[in-house]
Amino acid sequence: MLFKQSLIGVILVCMNKLNSVSLLKVEQCSKTDTLNEETLQILSRSIIPELEGKHKGEAGKIAVIGGSSEYTGAPYFSAITALKVGADLVYVITTKEAAPVIKSYSPDLIVIPYPLDSNLIEILKRMHVIIIGPGLGRDPDVMDRFYSIIDMCRNLKKPLVIDADGLYAVYKNITVIKDYPSPGIIMTPNFIEAQRIKNAIPSEHIPWYSYWGDFVTVLLKGEMDQYKSGNASFDWTITKGGSGRRAGGQGDILSGALGTFFNWALKSNICDDKNSTMLIQSISTYAAAKFTRECNFKAYEKHGRSMLASDMLQEIHSVFESTFLE
Repeated sequence: MLFKQSLIGVILVCMNKLNSVSLLKVEQCSKTDTLNEETLQILSRSIIPELEGKHKGEAGKIAVIGGSSEYTGAPYFSAITALKVGADLVYVITTKEAAPVIKSYSPDLIVIPYPLDSNLIEILKRMHVIIIGPGLGRDPDVMDRFYSIIDMCRNLKKPLVIDADGLYAVYKNITVIKDYPSPGIIMTPNFIEAQRIKNAIPSEHIPWYSYWGDFVTVLLKGEMDQYKSGNASFDWTITKGGSGRRAGGQGDILSGALGTFFNWALKSNICDDKNSTMLIQSISTYAAAKFTRECNFKAYEKHGRSMLASDMLQEIHSVFESTFLE
């Protein structure tokens, strides 16, 4: 009941920000104890910040930690998506070998080779959201670096998005993110990554995705996207949009979008009760998943089986406009 009352209040506040949403729709949304897609659509539109009167950095400083000599495309796709969705500044923190390659992809990204730990802490302090994992690799030294960064972020209480090889690192040390503090962590595994992590969690813990505590949640990517948390009221499933094309880089695009939406939701003051963190995570994840599926759908319409992740980047503007602004 507490959740239902707070959700009704949030939706009514959103009415002041979204003149295009009818009162009838708001009343329909407020009749449910769960986040149905109509409610999620209203709430996700409400977190989009206005552009007027902003200073550089206010719309988001996002860090993508990843990349290696073998994998330079993944952190690029994640970072450029975070920037094109609407973050002001995006940093890519990567290896010395990968840094010049990623720099060559775009002058819009700030690319930094791994600094000493003391310098890294200072960089992380300035970031609003940190995405860790795209193209990270699985070298033992890389895994150790991942665990060290998680500890830094925990102490700084930084919101995290963990994807790709970051999920492999979690699988190898399943307790590393346990009881992570608010504003929490959103993990974005595909089917195989989710199964691997699930099998590493003690079998007596049910459901497996609540193992880490209230502020660590999971987006299960696939033919349908399923959001899972420790509170079923915040969970949802999306089946619309997307396509059967599974070109590499799509998950990286989602992680970058999620970094930006997560930051916006945190700054939106959409809810100030004890459920606020879980609601914010749910809304921002929905926005990113919906957005990515629509970019995939639009790109596939144009390119069919030859569609690449880079084709999805070309759809960002039109999909953002139609999904969140019209």
